[in-house]
Amino acid sequence: MHGSLEPLTLAKQRGTYRERAAPHALAGHVECLWSHQMPEGPPAPIAVVPDGCVDILWSNRGLVVAGPDRTAAFPVIAPGAKVIGLRFRPGVAASFLRASLSEITGQIVPLDAFWGKAARELDAKLQDAPDAIRADIMAAAVLERSPAVSPPPGDVAAALAHLTQRRDSSDNPISALAAATGTSERTLRRRCHEHFGYGAKTLDRILRLQRFLKACRSEPSVSLGILALDAGYADQAHLSREAKELTSLSPAEIRRQLGGHRQAA
Repeated sequence: MHGSLEPLTLAKQRGTYRERAAPHALAGHVECLWSHQMPEGPPAPIAVVPDGCVDILWSNRGLVVAGPDRTAAFPVIAPGAKVIGLRFRPGVAASFLRASLSEITGQIVPLDAFWGKAARELDAKLQDAPDAIRADIMAAAVLERSPAVSPPPGDVAAALAHLTQRRDSSDNPISALAAATGTSERTLRRRCHEHFGYGAKTLDRILRLQRFLKACRSEPSVSLGILALDAGYADQAHLSREAKELTSLSPAEIRRQLGGHRQAA
């Protein structure tokens, strides 16, 4: 939970954040390549909102893996620093890291803990490369490993698809997921922790929050009550509780930062 008295900013709204599509050959594994340039001046508290993904990050401090978060992270990034990233799609990173994501949930771990010498060689290459091609170098390293990577089990992909599409706000999606994927509840829990870093209920909360964030960008004039229902919350009060718990920000403040609004909540 954010403890500073200073105003909290969503990470992508601080400095200059840019995304671009991954190379076509990686489209099934990688959601995007991105860069984030922090502004000069005094550092300000930022919130990196959970999205169900795992990122490989490079900065002048080295190559690391940002594990999946249950709630927002509040990193301290030096003024003027630039971070380059590659974001795996939900459910994919465990296969590339050859590790259960539950082991790195909420953690930042050096990439060489997973890739060993190959990670150290990649870091050296990135250190020497022009800034404009660093993300492409990271993508090439992931592509090189992809032939040896097995896709997530079918029930993991089915669980993600089910949670991405659903719009009800029930507190326990496990039973419905088990029925939809043809998997026992016990196996489903184990697979979710391995491939997402946490259980289906947590993933459901995060995906619902991401639907709300997307709607804030695309429909800034719609009332918070309607946005809450459209995203899958029971009501606006449910949205308010979840947003505060997952981001430390209110829904109104989130919407203000993501594009403002022209209609009372």
